[in-house]
Amino acid sequence: MRIFIVVSKDRPDLFRYFTAAFAGVETIEVILDRRLARDEDLSTVLMSPQQDRRAAPDIYDELQQRGFVIVQVPE
Repeated sequence: MRIFIVVSKDRPDLFRYFTAAFAGVETIEVILDRRLARDEDLSTVLMSPQQDRRAAPDIYDELQQRGFVIVQVPE
């Protein structure tokens, strides 16, 4: 399993912390969020009109609230 830690671009302190903490761990990659579009613009493009973005917890909400999210991806 691969683990990605995505850090908000306005939290360089967390990016440095996670990068140092997981240095040398091959299954973990720390990524700085570089999205240019606002969440609302992105969700409008990606979601159909029938889908309610607030129906379930949203990863972008977590990123904004905590400053980072952890995503596990099976290999």
